[in-house]
Amino acid sequence: MVKVDKETRRIYADDDPYLQSPEAKTKDFSDKYSSSIYVIDAEKSKIAKFLGFNSPGLYAIKIK
Repeated sequence: MVKVDKETRRIYADDDPYLQSPEAKTKDFSDKYSSSIYVIDAEKSKIAKFLGFNSPGLYAIKIK
């Protein structure tokens, strides 16, 4: 399973250490999303810029 940060739309694996951090405990997560995009170079990607993703990683396009 995975968790999606509803604010940043970043996708995290259940065993990601970030999910145990104090910062993550204050965020709202979902486990349902319909599509995703993997951003490699956010500065060069027009799609990442359009969607508002500023750093590399896996992001949800639509969160349910």
